[in-house]
Amino acid sequence: MFFIYTSIIFAILFLVILTLLHFLKPELQPHWRMISEYEIGRFGWLMQAAFFCWALSVFALLMIIWPALTSIGGIIGRWWFALIVVALIGAGIFKTNAITDDSTNLANTLHALCGAIVILTFPIAATLVEKSLLQHTAWITTHAQLTIGTFLIWLGMISFFASIVISRRLDPSTSRVGPKVYLGWPNRFMVFTYVLWLIIVASNAL
Repeated sequence: MFFIYTSIIFAILFLVILTLLHFLKPELQPHWRMISEYEIGRFGWLMQAAFFCWALSVFALLMIIWPALTSIGGIIGRWWFALIVVALIGAGIFKTNAITDDSTNLANTLHALCGAIVILTFPIAATLVEKSLLQHTAWITTHAQLTIGTFLIWLGMISFFASIVISRRLDPSTSRVGPKVYLGWPNRFMVFTYVLWLIIVASNAL
């Protein structure tokens, strides 16, 4: 029960902190700025704390479902989520550059690597875990909720990348990033669906 409530509480805490940062740093226009940019400058420590909360939520959930992940896909999924925990911690430790800053440094490179692991592979790991959980009779009654949760995370990731493609198609003259590339809200929606999946799975573990 401890890990169940830990996963839910820290997932919600992540969402609360992220929402609060929209009011504390209104200069970062959410329609085109990424959430990682809240790490930069004042209140940056709050975004770092948010990433740590997310990592702790994933870790706690992993402790709950680890014994049930006995299939090949489940074993791959649980170690994959262990990697995602490390990536989220890394995203919190290593600060990103502003999205408009093309300069290179080690912290930004490591943050980008950690972010790519989370963004690109979370849906795959979640799908493997979902399929493995549903092989157990104790989880069969949660089929609808887990299926909806997994569908939402795929929708979140696809909408994020689709927003970039569509923005550039609508205005081919636009730069790689900028006010005309509307990836900000899709980025937030994607992150919300990832965290919502954690809450759904942990809640059903009750």
